[in-house]
Amino acid sequence: MPGRLAIFDDKSFKEDSKHLIKNDMVGILQKRYNIPPTTPIPALLNNGNYLYTHFGFLPSWATSKSSMNINARSESIYEKKTFREAFRFKRCIIPINGFYEWQVEDKEKTPFFVKDMKEDYLAVAGIWDEYFEEQLNMNIVTLALITCDANDKLGEIHHRMPVVLEKKDFSTWLKSDDLKEVNSLFKIYDSSKLELYEVSSDVNKVLFDKPSCIEKVVKKQPEPRGQLSLF
Repeated sequence: MPGRLAIFDDKSFKEDSKHLIKNDMVGILQKRYNIPPTTPIPALLNNGNYLYTHFGFLPSWATSKSSMNINARSESIYEKKTFREAFRFKRCIIPINGFYEWQVEDKEKTPFFVKDMKEDYLAVAGIWDEYFEEQLNMNIVTLALITCDANDKLGEIHHRMPVVLEKKDFSTWLKSDDLKEVNSLFKIYDSSKLELYEVSSDVNKVLFDKPSCIEKVVKKQPEPRGQLSLF
């Protein structure tokens, strides 16, 4: 269940999606290395708009923000009233450079960064809707990431992960009316394509947002003990 994201470079995604982007409303990306829920993230909607959205899904009929969801389970997305209509008519792609998960051992939480082994980004399947924000007196686009069971590599840390789309499936995900075809895209991403490594506990701080968030922790090797002399 990715609750923290890193999105700092969308150039490759824009190039791969240029045939699908009608209006680039993001422009020059604001680099973010530790994005929590309720903050803006870019997404390509199935209406062709590439824009900033609210990280946290609220259906248009929601009466309060207490019903916000940052994730939607792929196994039950069509059964849930909250997500059903969005799944049918309002799908999107969220280009993330990586996400964080925490390994819990003896009540200690160790953060790990998860990214694609070769590609610059992970194209995460999502759903969106418009919610009337009273404080702003306007509609805002809200979204949720779709999740599935974790692959073997990530499963050692967490049991869920985002649904990652292959480039060849971008158009199908955004445009297809065949829900069986769309459902077939809910695949577990191959373990061999993912890299994960431990990062600094600074990531635990919601307001800490620097490039160092994604730097690998290099643990010092213990100094070898000198051999004891018998004389």
